[in-house]
Amino acid sequence: MMLLPLNPLLFDSVFISAVLLALNCLHTTPATVAAFSPVLLPDLSHDREYSIGGDRMASSSALPSLWRPGTEFLDQEPSNLCKEGEDGEPQVAKDEAYASAVTKAWRDELDKRSSCNGGSVCSPLVYECKSDGDGSSLHGYIYRRSYIHQGSKDEKSLPGVVLFHTGAGPQDIFLRWKADSLVNEREVFGNKGCVVLIADILGDSSGWAWRDREKYANVRKSVLVPDEDGERKRLTGRIRSAIDALSSQPGVDPERIGAMGFCLGGHAILELARIKDPSVKAMATFHGVFDGVRKLSAIESNIGAENTVVDCNVLVCTGEDDPFVPSEDLDAAMKMFDDLGYRNSIMKFERTRHGFTNPAQDFNPSDAFAYSEDACTSAWSAALSRLKSTIC
Repeated sequence: MMLLPLNPLLFDSVFISAVLLALNCLHTTPATVAAFSPVLLPDLSHDREYSIGGDRMASSSALPSLWRPGTEFLDQEPSNLCKEGEDGEPQVAKDEAYASAVTKAWRDELDKRSSCNGGSVCSPLVYECKSDGDGSSLHGYIYRRSYIHQGSKDEKSLPGVVLFHTGAGPQDIFLRWKADSLVNEREVFGNKGCVVLIADILGDSSGWAWRDREKYANVRKSVLVPDEDGERKRLTGRIRSAIDALSSQPGVDPERIGAMGFCLGGHAILELARIKDPSVKAMATFHGVFDGVRKLSAIESNIGAENTVVDCNVLVCTGEDDPFVPSEDLDAAMKMFDDLGYRNSIMKFERTRHGFTNPAQDFNPSDAFAYSEDACTSAWSAALSRLKSTIC
């Protein structure tokens, strides 16, 4: 049976919410996923229940309209996830072992969630970076609960969380899992959940970062290496664009934003701290790298000055045996957070290597990587605690 995309003119949001709720409660097969995905939801930017106005409004192109079940990858064969699809679907895993490890962990987590708790929906989101003549199209993903919150016209009640990717780029099944997990974290965000943006700082729509490491190295350098003034304007612009894109999503409270960075995302978190965006209330890094930060422009210390403590928590989670985070880089980053006036803390895990939050790293041939369930659980719980106390 072939199902056509839902016409937003014929179905109201209550009906669509019920459909998506049912989809997330089904034990689907590849055939059912193919039949039900994608689902076309009403354009929330024009919904009478929402207002998108305000100073941080993004262009209409930064509003998703094509939604799919947030767990869409779980019923696909791992071999299909580690290559670009003929229909333009991006590559989201390095290889079958990576895809299998992440999907297994994701399924295990789903088994522990309460039955029919609503689940999530996701949609690709293309947004632009227009600062300093960048002009790049960035390719993120939005996750939110699989119902449309019915509120007053101007209500912006949902916190937002932006996820900054690893060196694998934004097209990573690991980040899809983490986004789905955050959206469904009832103990932190309650019944309404939150809205999550998987941000893109590379400009990767197809998952090329998995297979073209030379291109990745060149783009990484262009984004991370500071100019002669010690500034990273391209990175700054892409971070601002991500925050603006998330803040403009229907229902999101633009003053309650959190951010998490994994691996390469450590740079994004540090640069976000340098921006001092008052809407961002909590930040965390997991095995974040900070190479080259000592070349950044100096920050005059705010320690001891009045009214200079930033209203934002920063948590840095790192492994003591991580060869990509030498003590010199880590100390320089922590000093910068201090000098900027942030309330920060660090969690160091003994006998823990790079990538400790990702179970797929147990299949990485490099000895520099390894998953640590204990470190992952402790770090994730600490980060959730900070989100709960700051943006919820």
